[in-house]
Formats: sequence, structure tokens, C-alpha cells
Amino acid sequence: MKKVYKAIDLFAGIGGIRLGFMQAFNEQIKFVYTNEIDSYASLTYEANFEENPQGDITKVIAKDMPDFDILVAGFPCQAFSIAGKKRGFNDTRGTLFFNIAQILKIKNPEVFLLENVKHLEHHDNGRTFQIIKDVLTEDLKYNIHTRVLNARNFGVPQNRERLFIIGFKNNLEFQFPKPLNIPVKIDNILEKTVEESFYLSHEYLTGLKKHRARHEAKGNGFGFEIKPRNGIANAIVCGGMGKERNLIKDVILTNCWKKEGDDIQLRNQEGIRKMTPKEWARLQGFPDSFIFPVSMTRTYKQLANSVAIPVVKAIAIEMRKSLEKNIILNKRILLKEEKEIISLLERMFEKKVITKTGKKFINSIEKFINQNYLRISNLNNLIRIMERYKIFKKINKNQIQITKKLLNIPSKDDFLRESFKLLKKTNKEIDILDFAGIDIKVK
Repeated sequence: MKKVYKAIDLFAGIGGIRLGFMQAFNEQIKFVYTNEIDSYASLTYEANFEENPQGDITKVIAKDMPDFDILVAGFPCQAFSIAGKKRGFNDTRGTLFFNIAQILKIKNPEVFLLENVKHLEHHDNGRTFQIIKDVLTEDLKYNIHTRVLNARNFGVPQNRERLFIIGFKNNLEFQFPKPLNIPVKIDNILEKTVEESFYLSHEYLTGLKKHRARHEAKGNGFGFEIKPRNGIANAIVCGGMGKERNLIKDVILTNCWKKEGDDIQLRNQEGIRKMTPKEWARLQGFPDSFIFPVSMTRTYKQLANSVAIPVVKAIAIEMRKSLEKNIILNKRILLKEEKEIISLLERMFEKKVITKTGKKFINSIEKFINQNYLRISNLNNLIRIMERYKIFKKINKNQIQITKKLLNIPSKDDFLRESFKLLKKTNKEIDILDFAGIDIKVK
């Protein structure tokens, strides 16, 4: 008999992530706890899942929650305090991520999925994301995988990029889903007939054109967009801009625009309309049967704040495979000094810091550490270890790239995961890392 995984849904919204996991796990998942502070989103959640998740996560006592195997959350992006400058668990106090971290620490589930906007990677000059990764890996001891995925690659015609963080308690073999490579277009999600009320008035459309013209005259690119029916929609967002950047051209209403007339007669004569809530729901992969017991304005907002379900489903399928196969990868245990070098070089590489030899080089390292709140406690020890890796002798030839080669780091993307996955590495390749006289420990 296959295992039924218990799951909790935090910052649940209207249940988009939950729905993706239910589609991926089928009968092998049971949600035992949900939480969402927005009362209107909770109404929609309850209408579809028959439970009301309303509550304030900051008041949740983790030890009183039911036990679970899987945590999912689409948490808000917040800046963290710089108190301590250690990039650790305590740096996140006062943020909603801290509440997630507390629950993970106390309940210790097998796996989690966190979702956020793509911008999180660069929020506060990358520092916010670095703290999150440090808390999950250094403090909570999870093995994490991060990737930005676009909804347009998973069956829906929406250019929506989101960041996903997957964490396993064991170092399980895991791969993010590959793009489906199936053609998608807006025309696939459009309703055959819509009410006249979705058509823009002549006055409204004229105002949009004038507004865009003013911005174009200033060299700005802001303005409404009429998307081709065989094209891809922009990411849906809250507010009027979300609708105005995804206008489409439909059939032209009969008896439209007249200077004097009823509401229908005042509609534009170009057939320009906004998408309907059902069309937005389809852009996010929601089934037509999904219920929205709230106003149209709130429905648009809830959909804009939700996730593209096909993307979550694809990730959840890969997570289920990892849990079922239970292939635990051997993992090289990096020494603290090695971690510090890699952390420093990665940040310097990303920021394109130009370094020099001798005293100026050491000063540049010290300045960079202080400015970027790196978790490096002993500068002299760091310099000594870098000397053992012969970094000073190589630094001027090809800057950080040479250093990465010395440390056997193939690229700046997923370098830790890719560099130290030793299942496929030979002893000779391991020796390359050992040339500086630092012991290699493999479990």
C-alpha cells in the first residue's frame, strides 16, 4: 500500500499550490492544516476545499500543529534585519519567513516547497535570498534546490516567472521538471462569447492611447497592450494595469460608439476588451469548475496573487518521484573554510568585483565582507586558506573564474549542488580538490 503524505498549506491564498499537489499526488496526499490571513481568499478556499484556513500565522504555535510530511507556502518577500550580520536564523525575526522557519525547525518535515516572485533572488541586493538559503541549509540542515520557472513552458499562455525553493531533509535525488515544449496561445483560453460589459468604452480606450503617447514622448515604455490571440499573455497582476496589459481584440459589437446613446452604444468600435475572470483562471490553470464566491474585483485580485497550477503540479510530480525512489546521494562535507571561500567568491563573482593582489586585494576582500554581511568570522584564517588554494597567484590571470576552476566549481549556477555530487566523480577528480592539503570528508 502506497504511503499517504500529510501536508500543510501556509499563506494558502485560494489554494493554488494545494490544487497542484493534489493533482500530482492524487490519493497519496492529505492536507491536515491550512492558514491564510485574508478573509475573502479564505471564503474562496472554503468554497472549493470545504475548510476555512483563516488565521494569523504569527499567532500559530508550531508544536501544537499536527505532524506532517510536506510543507507548502507562497510566502511574502520581506527585507530582513541586519542585526548581527550573520545571515542566520535570528536575522529573520519579525518576518513571515521566520514563522515558516520556526515550523520547519520544530516539526522537521521530509520536504517543503516555497514559492515567491522572481525578484526575491535580487531583493536587497541578493542579501534576503542569501539569508533564506543560509537558514534552510546551515541552520535547519535541509538540502535545497532553487529554480525560476515560467508558466508559459508548462501549458498555459502566460509569461509568468516564479522562484521555487525545494528542500529535502535527506539529500534525495531531485530534478526540476523540464519544459513541456507544447505550443500555447491566448486563443486557447478565451471564452467563445462574453458580455458587452468587458468591452472598453470609447472614452476609456481613447484615454489609454493618450496616456501611452505621453509616456512614449518621454521615452518611457509604459502603456496598455493589445495581445495577439496567437501570442502569450503578460503576467497577470493586481490592479487596473494587470487588465490593461492583457487586452485582446474580439468581435466588434454592433451599434457601438455613438456620441449619444446607451452603455453598449458607447463601447469602442475596435472590439477591444479586457479578459474575463474565467479567462484569467484558465491562464493560471484553474479548472472551469473552480468556484469564486466573491465579487469580480476580488476574483481578479485572488487570481493575480495565486500560482500557475500546471507549474506546481509538474514540480510536485518530481518531488513525489524523489520521495518514492528514496535515492540518497552521497554528499561531500565541505569544511567551514571551504564554505567561506566559496561564499565569498560567488558573491564577488556575481557583483563583478575587481580584485587586486597584495594588500589591496586583502583590503578589497575585507570591505566586501563588511558590506555584504558575509558569514566569515576570521579574515586572517580565510586569507590563509586562500593561500593554500594558490588563489593569490592565479587571481590576476582570470579573476574569479580561475579561482573557481581551482575549487572545481564549473559555473556560478547551482555550483554547490553540481560540484560536489560525488556519485559520478572519480577518485582522480576528487584529488584535484585535495591538492592544497585539505582533507576531503565524504559520507
